[in-house]
Amino acid sequence: MSPDSQSASVLLASPSPRRWLVLSGILAAEVLILCLPVTWWGIAAAVLLGVILFFSLVFSVIQGRGEVPLLGWALIFPLGYHFLIFPQEQALITADRTLIALLLLAAFFAQRNPPRITVSSSSLRKSAVWWVIFLLGAALTIPQAKSPLSSLHVVIDALALPGVLAWYVLRYFDVRKHLSLLHAFTCLMSMYVAAIAVMEVVLQRDLLPVTGGALYFAGDYSGEGREILIRPNGPFSSDNSLAIVGLLSFFLILFLKKASPERMPTWQTVLHRMGLAAALVSALLPMFRSVVIALIAAVVIDVFYQAGRRRVARFAILFLFAGGFLLLRLTLPDVFEERTDPEHVYGRVAQYQQSFAMFLDHPLTGVGLNNFGEAAQNSKYVMYYQGYESVDSPHSNLSAVLAETGIIGFVPFIASQVFLVSAFWRRRRIQSSDSTLVWKTFLFVFVGWWLNGLTLTILYAGDSNMWYLFVLAVLYKFAVTNEAVPAATAPLAPPQGLRYAPQR
Repeated sequence: MSPDSQSASVLLASPSPRRWLVLSGILAAEVLILCLPVTWWGIAAAVLLGVILFFSLVFSVIQGRGEVPLLGWALIFPLGYHFLIFPQEQALITADRTLIALLLLAAFFAQRNPPRITVSSSSLRKSAVWWVIFLLGAALTIPQAKSPLSSLHVVIDALALPGVLAWYVLRYFDVRKHLSLLHAFTCLMSMYVAAIAVMEVVLQRDLLPVTGGALYFAGDYSGEGREILIRPNGPFSSDNSLAIVGLLSFFLILFLKKASPERMPTWQTVLHRMGLAAALVSALLPMFRSVVIALIAAVVIDVFYQAGRRRVARFAILFLFAGGFLLLRLTLPDVFEERTDPEHVYGRVAQYQQSFAMFLDHPLTGVGLNNFGEAAQNSKYVMYYQGYESVDSPHSNLSAVLAETGIIGFVPFIASQVFLVSAFWRRRRIQSSDSTLVWKTFLFVFVGWWLNGLTLTILYAGDSNMWYLFVLAVLYKFAVTNEAVPAATAPLAPPQGLRYAPQR
């Protein structure tokens, strides 16, 4: 390689914050351009951005450095589900598949320079093994589904690819080196996602429709009232994904700031506050009760880690939630009544009964992955509770796995989650400030994901699953690298009886 090409590759592959901020500015401008009518300068900007990103990715991947595509993905992945997909129907090329392909290539080239720190945990390995067994069990049920291709997409995009992403982060990604950059990118991502969601509420329409996506409303459906409010999905396929990504981003931004060893400059502190507000807006705008409960649970958990004025501040936050409910009831009474109607609770109970009935009829392999709706067409599965009928959709991770994959899927799925908690608990037992921070944030993320997963089938959403496992991998890698000391940098102790002479 010539000196000129070598310097160019170093320039493009270097994780310089200044270079990344310039690229971020170009990307932000390009997003605005894409929203305007096509012009010659818009096309030129798109071509310029494409050339820069292409060479940056190529040089980084062939050097075995996956942080460029990985950090770039963290910044733009919500837009990838709209712009980086081909063809639109039955897509073969997607943003997530492209990312995993690039990371696997980077891992292949990195074998010449293996990572200095290898994550090793028996509990984490067991969790991964049980997750693979769950994938195999779910795959075995695909022939039973009416649409096997759709079920196969769920296995690959929603279940397998997020696991590969987490493996790469644990194996190769230097989390501590990129804390500041990851914080800035997560804030920027949260800000433009929230902006899209807010505009959808203002305009009452889906600005970035995704193939197979759905849009829901809250309010008076009787036709007698006028209070019908859109529940935005932002750049994602569903409002579920918008809420979960916003919730997880909120916890991740908090963690990254506290994990940073240095005090943030003023501009990044401002960015931090804007990112937190944006993530919270994204989490709350879809109006899921489970998201509010998850945020309240996080505040309650945090109370046990605080003392004095900080604990009082946490209780003040709880009162703010109560005030928010009161404000919603006063300003949008129809929307408030629709979102707090006990009908939803009774319908969920009837839904659990329906799921369990399917499991009893198909205890070993279930009714087939992603085949719940088809199986629910059988009249014998129609269930009622307090006069309310089941809605013929799992509306729960547990219900979906139990009814659709039976024992061969449900048992390994639960086992993978148990060992995942065990892996983080082992880090917690070290009793360091970093391990405590990681454990507390893990509780926020894990409890938040599961509380929503008890009323929503978020397990089958590839976009939120990718972000969920990415966040968990970042937390665990941060905790592990705090304990490990690279052998190449560890000081060598002199043999007994000998002393090193000072160099002159």
